[in-house]
Amino acid sequence: MTDSENQRATSGAMRESDTSGASEGAREDTERFTIFLVMFLVGWSDGSQGPLLPLLQEYYKIDYVIVSLIWIAITIGVIIAAVSNIHLADWIGFGLLTPLGALVQSTGYVLMCWGGPYPLFVIAYVFVGLGMGWQDAQVNSLSTRMPHATTITFMLHAAYGLGATVSPFVATPFAQRVTGRFYLYFITSLGLGIGTVITLILTFQGRTEDQIVGKRPDEGLEAVPGVLNSATEPGTTPLDEHKGAVPAEAESKGDIMLPTELGEATGAEARGSSAKYMAILSTPKAYFLCIYIFLYMGVEVAIGGWATTFLIQERGGNSSSGYVTSGFFGGLTVGRIVLIPVTNRLGHRLSVYIYTVIAIGLELIVWLVPSLIGSALCFSLVGVALGPMYPSCVMIITEVMPTDLHTGTIGLMACIGFVGSAIMPFITGAIADRHGVWVLQPLMIALLTVSIGMWFLVARASAHKP
Repeated sequence: MTDSENQRATSGAMRESDTSGASEGAREDTERFTIFLVMFLVGWSDGSQGPLLPLLQEYYKIDYVIVSLIWIAITIGVIIAAVSNIHLADWIGFGLLTPLGALVQSTGYVLMCWGGPYPLFVIAYVFVGLGMGWQDAQVNSLSTRMPHATTITFMLHAAYGLGATVSPFVATPFAQRVTGRFYLYFITSLGLGIGTVITLILTFQGRTEDQIVGKRPDEGLEAVPGVLNSATEPGTTPLDEHKGAVPAEAESKGDIMLPTELGEATGAEARGSSAKYMAILSTPKAYFLCIYIFLYMGVEVAIGGWATTFLIQERGGNSSSGYVTSGFFGGLTVGRIVLIPVTNRLGHRLSVYIYTVIAIGLELIVWLVPSLIGSALCFSLVGVALGPMYPSCVMIITEVMPTDLHTGTIGLMACIGFVGSAIMPFITGAIADRHGVWVLQPLMIALLTVSIGMWFLVARASAHKP
């Protein structure tokens, strides 16, 4: 081969490599956008509840306690998600479970958008909670295995905040202009949900988490006849030499089965679903993280859900006060992006202490200073302070838990967090029904204070990875 032919061959190979790299980059960008869209949908649901709360009370002629039943319904849904998440993830995988979650959430909006009786409206929120629980667990787990995991995870939760920021700008005009038919708002939510289902299907095409990002480095080969672990079949030889990352698309070679296209759905992981549940539930770190996130999510959604009512009842606001929910969740979004370098510099453990103390100080100002504008501003700043906490918890899980338990632990934590996000707003509503909505601030301060103590247990327990 002449020099010119060599040069042409080299040039062609380089162009092919560049094209392949560009294609891979575009695929990864699409995958990131899609999981961000999932969390945008979850945030959209949480952000719309606050502005619509007064309309629900007026339309159905119900008090604080009864209207708060929507959060109990969400709790039921996310508990079902928590119990079923690992089994379904191992059975059908990320690429099917996540769009199924978006479809179930959309089913809830179908039940809401025609203004049916209140019991049906409450039941619809069971579907919403179930769908959100599945989606949240799956995309959080996937984000921690992507390149630049810390940044992607923080951006993922910023997408949640963005959804919760945008939805009040749609929900509040319904509160002001569509008299007696606020439920039509949920047609918009339904359209977003169906769009998310379609995007998930087209982007991931039913692939499992391992097929999307590759096998975890510490997972071995899937055992089949002829090459089984000696502990399970006497006389065979363990393949100790096969360690490290194995491409997810590896295929069967003779009687040796490498990880196949079935991925997680084969059930041939190092541990089965039940064993993973037991391993997680026997780890104190998991309990501490779940209790902490229960408190954190309870505070976040209680503020987002009741801030509008607080400003109307206690600070003389009007229906435009619904926009304060956008301010709060907008602050949450900003905190999850702007504070990334600060959090990385301080470390996840120390930064959570600092952000919590700041949030408590701002809540004290809202409670003690009777100013409509001041309260609205402080709610936004509370959102900034709370923003980095959830993604910090997700990243700590990846530091302290065995890798095959990441999905299950993140899923359990996410679902317990959703339970907190349902229970605490309900408790707030029940207390407010008896004593007035002013109780929001002292209750949030108390919960944030308790969360500091729980975070101390999380930080101490996670000092050493098992």
